[in-house]
Amino acid sequence: MKFVYSPAYQVDIGTHVFPTQKYYLIYNRLEQEGIINDNNVFEPERPSSEDLLKILNKEYLDDLLNMRLTARTFPSEMPVQKNIIDAQILCCSGSYLTAKLARECGAGYHIGGGFHHAFPEHAEGFCYLNDVVFAVVVMLEQGIKKIAVVDCDLHQGNGTAKFFEKEDKVFTFSLHQEYLYPEKEKSNLDIGLDNGVEDEEYLQKLDFALNQIFDDFNPGFMIYLAGADPYIFDQLGNLRLTLEGLKQRDEMVISRAFKKNIPVAVVLGGGYATDINDTVEIHCNTARVMATAFPPKAE
Repeated sequence: MKFVYSPAYQVDIGTHVFPTQKYYLIYNRLEQEGIINDNNVFEPERPSSEDLLKILNKEYLDDLLNMRLTARTFPSEMPVQKNIIDAQILCCSGSYLTAKLARECGAGYHIGGGFHHAFPEHAEGFCYLNDVVFAVVVMLEQGIKKIAVVDCDLHQGNGTAKFFEKEDKVFTFSLHQEYLYPEKEKSNLDIGLDNGVEDEEYLQKLDFALNQIFDDFNPGFMIYLAGADPYIFDQLGNLRLTLEGLKQRDEMVISRAFKKNIPVAVVLGGGYATDINDTVEIHCNTARVMATAFPPKAE
């Protein structure tokens, strides 16, 4: 498997619930464990404005590039500042690079990305640009015919669902807390969970969904948004998954892709645990599961 990471993802956003320091902490821990090394980690390059117009309209992109506080940028709930916008622009090419590497070797892990609330014409929910949409759009241009987006963040991937609502080559699935932000869009398959759902019910519903995705849609590629925020001690949610339950979630998704020989690209999404070390551990567990499922090939 291959990793994608940039130090530019960690930015100072002041007092905010979004922990951008998690990116370096994840990278550092996986490097210490020997899962990441100089030969399997890659740094993305900034995409061009022409490429960004594949997922944004001109007015909104102009707002972003000029850091304007407007009705289009305000819903981000983030400061409208250059380092934050630049980091999310870079995440777009980071998620595409992860997908490209996954196509080559079977598995890619982006230590970043998952900004699934952004729309072509406006920001939402900490998200200025939708890197998942960017990666899928570029892969479709390159001839990938059937792509599944498996979104297991706490919050519905509304921006992704809306963008691909009329695209039959893309299957969008979201497993999320129902009575919570955002205002819902229609994915190909949505499973909204009641408050207080624990490991067993969560995993049962995920298994049902994966059967439908893999058996009925039969994708040739998968992007897995492995959010850490369904965790019991997350500050923004009311699901009650444990560290072990989230690891079993990852094993269920990734092993299914591996058994069917479907390349999988992981992006991170949200994670707002009271203790940031829990968020880091959840995301590192995803990488550990992938490293086990997709071991290095013998030379």
